[in-house]
Amino acid sequence: MIARVLRIGEHTVRIGEHEDTVDLMLRGDISPDEVVRLFDFIASHLAGQRYMLVTGDVVQLGRVPAESRKAVVKESGRVPPIRGVVYYRVTFAGRVMTELVLRGYAIATGVDVAAHFVNEEAEARAWLARRRGQLAREHR
Repeated sequence: MIARVLRIGEHTVRIGEHEDTVDLMLRGDISPDEVVRLFDFIASHLAGQRYMLVTGDVVQLGRVPAESRKAVVKESGRVPPIRGVVYYRVTFAGRVMTELVLRGYAIATGVDVAAHFVNEEAEARAWLARRRGQLAREHR
């Protein structure tokens, strides 16, 4: 069986309780190489999914340099479209960085990404359930 959790430096990525969800714990700066490794892991687990949702704790997110943001856009074609992101425990700087990355992703892919920020993991899980329901209605 393929591991559902991967450590990449100080970062952790895991496949969530639902097969369409990726949980991230981002700690510190993210290099372009770490972005590629993250997408390798996601691609190996989410092949065949119509979309993916992303959640996680990014309170200790560091810098996401331009090269890393470009890598996100480049690598995104290997995974299902990101249709929702909900982070909890986000600093103002983390929120700004997330919005920059998502804006670049949306422009490059043409995918409408719903983004939401909450205080606690339970709130994030509730948002994911609502978003999953919205997406299910879209695909009927």
